[in-house]
Amino acid sequence: MDRTPSEMVEIKDRLIAIMGNERWVSDDPETLANYGRDMTENEPKRPDFVVLPESTEQVQQIVIMANELKIPLIPYVAGANVGGLTIPSDLGGITVDMKRMNRVIELNKKDKYIVIEPGFTFGHLRRLFDTEIPEFRYSFPFAPPFTSVLTNALLHGLGSLSVLYGSADNFINGMEIVLPTGEIVNTGTQAVNRQEVWYGRAPLPDVSGLFIGFQGTTGIVTKMSIQLLDRPPVLRHFAIIPEDPYDFLEHFVHDLTKLSVCDEIGIGYFPAKVGKGLVPDDMLDLMAGMMHYLRFQKKTAFVKRIWPLLKAITGNKPFPLVKKLSPLLHMGRSDDDQAWLITGITIGAHDEKIFKAKLDAVKKICKVAKPPVLLLPTGDFGDLQKVFMSILDLPTQLPALYDLKAGGGLTWVGSYVPSSRVHIGMKKGEEIHRKNHFFPVIVMRPHKQDHYFVLRFILAFDRKSKEETALARQTLQELAAVILDDCKGVPYKPAGWAVQMLQDRADPPSIEFLKRVKQFMDPNGIMNPGRLDFQ
Repeated sequence: MDRTPSEMVEIKDRLIAIMGNERWVSDDPETLANYGRDMTENEPKRPDFVVLPESTEQVQQIVIMANELKIPLIPYVAGANVGGLTIPSDLGGITVDMKRMNRVIELNKKDKYIVIEPGFTFGHLRRLFDTEIPEFRYSFPFAPPFTSVLTNALLHGLGSLSVLYGSADNFINGMEIVLPTGEIVNTGTQAVNRQEVWYGRAPLPDVSGLFIGFQGTTGIVTKMSIQLLDRPPVLRHFAIIPEDPYDFLEHFVHDLTKLSVCDEIGIGYFPAKVGKGLVPDDMLDLMAGMMHYLRFQKKTAFVKRIWPLLKAITGNKPFPLVKKLSPLLHMGRSDDDQAWLITGITIGAHDEKIFKAKLDAVKKICKVAKPPVLLLPTGDFGDLQKVFMSILDLPTQLPALYDLKAGGGLTWVGSYVPSSRVHIGMKKGEEIHRKNHFFPVIVMRPHKQDHYFVLRFILAFDRKSKEETALARQTLQELAAVILDDCKGVPYKPAGWAVQMLQDRADPPSIEFLKRVKQFMDPNGIMNPGRLDFQ
């Protein structure tokens, strides 16, 4: 901020007065540096202050002060939404870290919802399900446990159960928001009953959309009601390994979704080394060899025939025997960066009879698939089960991908694309990864019974290398062009450069409308400047 030293002292004193304790206000350079960066290719920029409120009322007072003094505010929880979304602009400002606001305000089992604050994470939610409400479930993202549940929903987060319900914003019942001008408002039915019951958004005008996807530029959400879903008594997991990953995405996965028997379909395309640290190296080598055997030696049909025999001989633990037989099978081996497509599915049912009928439907479609696919219970994989389950066991237990590359950089461009074009995006995206010397990590999931797909490209890079960081930026832009032009999709949680690419292709009156909405909601331009910055 362009302020005199005495003005900065006055701002800090006012923040301490709001917080009631100087412990929750900082202008320490090391602290500011930590809040001014993330693991991506985005350039670090420091805020001027960091403040950690514990109540809606404190957030309101901070916003009122920021309006009075025209100070930028940057909402922040964990900084895990990569893309520079919580890195301040050149204007600096106050980072408002919401992690202390981590309470469950209400747990309503009868009406099946929970009201949470921004600092309530997926780790908290997992523990709540495991200890207090095992009869319910929710959509968990391919993200670390410290990710905010509220923020994930606000930013159209992808997650489990998406094949049934779509992105995480579909689970929002209502919200409490501190507007950029300081008023506290509610969206959803609790606006009528004064927060007595937070059961839904209809039939009121759905103004929740003024805050969903806006990256904190239209207000600070301080409470949110999310829907809880009944957890079926029977839940079983399976892996599907296709011989031809491109044909799988163009045809088979859509036929699988049409069966309407899967609670979850999660697709990962990544090298075996992504599981490093999760399972022994020799088992990763076996995984890579087996994948090569199925895909490039076209041995899927052969493995399907002998697999029941291997299970019978080994007491349903075939992989140690497969390891011993691998030299005789001449499995071969691809390079360490070769990616393999693994699909995890979950079948849920209220009893074993219904489960069997659903599983029989899946077995039938897998049996006649051409090119062939291999359907296996995840338990068949022994030590490798952790790798296969990483697609389904969320929040993700995979080791940090940035540990796989010197320099500890990690970035991505995610998108929602038409289901009919996801195979195009994957193939062209893989080509771009290889051309620019990055190993591909691609996450895909069908949404809302195949109405659309998530397509997310993840890059691990050496952040200490200026050349590789620049190449990562270039690669992201090339991938975004594939999403926008070849897939006719739209990036989600777009970074500034992606917003510009989106605007270049968008209908000008529609962009002007979004600009007017932002200006109306935030007349002083204090909320997360530089985000969704349409020119």
